[in-house]
Amino acid sequence: MSLTSATDHTFQVDLRGLVEVLSQHLYASPDVYVRELLQNAVDAISARRLLEPAHAGTVELEVRESHREPPTLIVTDNGIGLTEAELHSLLATIGRSSKRVGPDGLEPPADFIGRFGIGLLACFLVADEITVITRSAATPDSPVLRWRGRADGTYDTSVLDADLTPGTRVHVRARPGCEHQVARDHVLGLARHYGELLPVPVRLHDGTGHVHEIAGEETPPWEPEGASLEQQRTIARGYARRVFELDPLEVIHLHADGVRGVAFVLPYTAIPAHRQTHRVYLRRMLLTESADRLLPDWAFFVRCVVDADDLQPTAARDGFRDDERLDAVREQLGRCVRDHLVELARIRPDRLEAILRTHHESIAALAVHDTECLRLFADWLPLETSLGQMTVGEHARRFGELRFLRRVDDFRQIAPIAAAQGRCVVNAGYVHLADLLERLASVRPELGIAELDPTDVADTFAGLTLEERAQVHDLVRTADLTLQPLGCAVEARAFAPDNLPAMYITTSDGRFHRELDLTREMFTPGESPWGGVLDAMSGGLPRVPATRLLLNLNNPVVRTLAAQAQTAAEPKVGAAGGARVRRAVQLLYLQALLLGHHTLRELELGLLNDVVIGLVEQPEEPRP
Repeated sequence: MSLTSATDHTFQVDLRGLVEVLSQHLYASPDVYVRELLQNAVDAISARRLLEPAHAGTVELEVRESHREPPTLIVTDNGIGLTEAELHSLLATIGRSSKRVGPDGLEPPADFIGRFGIGLLACFLVADEITVITRSAATPDSPVLRWRGRADGTYDTSVLDADLTPGTRVHVRARPGCEHQVARDHVLGLARHYGELLPVPVRLHDGTGHVHEIAGEETPPWEPEGASLEQQRTIARGYARRVFELDPLEVIHLHADGVRGVAFVLPYTAIPAHRQTHRVYLRRMLLTESADRLLPDWAFFVRCVVDADDLQPTAARDGFRDDERLDAVREQLGRCVRDHLVELARIRPDRLEAILRTHHESIAALAVHDTECLRLFADWLPLETSLGQMTVGEHARRFGELRFLRRVDDFRQIAPIAAAQGRCVVNAGYVHLADLLERLASVRPELGIAELDPTDVADTFAGLTLEERAQVHDLVRTADLTLQPLGCAVEARAFAPDNLPAMYITTSDGRFHRELDLTREMFTPGESPWGGVLDAMSGGLPRVPATRLLLNLNNPVVRTLAAQAQTAAEPKVGAAGGARVRRAVQLLYLQALLLGHHTLRELELGLLNDVVIGLVEQPEEPRP
């Protein structure tokens, strides 16, 4: 194949369509146009300070309203201004910005907010035309210039015969239907929302001679200059009440590469799966209120406000690029939270204890992966036990060895029995707690931490005397035969509490068989290949009874049944007395399953129906 020389061509760009796409689909809300205008003004002042370090910048806002014309917002700054060449290269070239490179042509200056050169397009969300009047401070005897851009992608420039100090003035006239976005009160609210912490004075003139101070006076919560530690906490708490509407349990100062801020420990229990949204400023201009990847996942119990210098914002400036730099900052901010909690454990354990009472799950998630935190926080972590709420440290002082159950349902079943015996059993069925206790067992072996098998509790029950064995022999035999089709063996013991007639216990093998049966019942035989897969899985497993029903001889119901079983002789199993005993055993079995929070299989649901029907259809005994 022969090749001919290639010809270069230039992309044809529909400016009108491009402006529409960028202005209407880049930003989440038309309100951001005020933020973009403030950002350009502050960046222009920063650029002028490169030439005149002592320059005192100001930004003035004015909204002109009348009954005859749509409202017009005018934003004036005394910043660097623009030359004619810059009007063409910067305002009329989408994507180019004077803030993307510094004077050396490399990195942008650290105090510039915007870098993408598309911020002015946000004004086309509310206006069909933008007018920029400017005079450059960088060029001696620079003329006053006017640039007028339109939403259709066209613009014109002209030289004005006017006397204007160096700086820039932007006119944004509302298009029909967008008058509300440019109304004075709305602009005032947006300017305060986005720019109240800006480091230069920002004022809005309302046309009546009154001036609203928007920025330049508010102290950021992360840098109260000359304030004591207690004053810093007071300023930060005031910000949390005003902005987040919460009274935090604790204030934590944050420091990372190019980031500073404050984290507030929430005064209510947070949901682990719900990430907190954080308020983020970029060089003191509000960037977003919904940043959710700023802290590690375990820190879901804090909400923070930060100011960033070096993180890379997205083009719409509503968040940060999720890159290696953000990963490093996230790790550093998480370390700040962790180090503060460690310091509290050392100097203010009362404040740490208050935090742990509300956020023990989150602290546990941190301690699982941090040995030092585990050592420091373990004694304050709360536990749910068979003898009530207590901390790990309190349990160690009162009981020594710690025995825990991994499943909540096992704890619910075992807890009343253990409590009746005066035993303290811990519920480790909550998120992270079992893992934490296992780690704590290796870190602090003196606590004697070990997992408890539910069947171990049954082994502690007192054995029966020969007389008691004879008393329940017939009942156990009848019950064993009755429950044999259900894969459950029956034993009789005497245990507390007396009001519990029976207890269902199972091993891990028994629990697996039960879950396998429940899963198999979800599929119609012959219609799904999964039923065969489950049958194959269970086919190679030994089907020995791995579950037991323990009848409590201390319970009056069980003693009554034992007496009735003795009178129902074996040859008369089909007699009414034997049937009543079998029905009562089935009922005790179902009750024990439900008390243990076990899901009933189809066979057991059918059995429940049979028991209820039997009770309803049973003829009434004649009254004496």
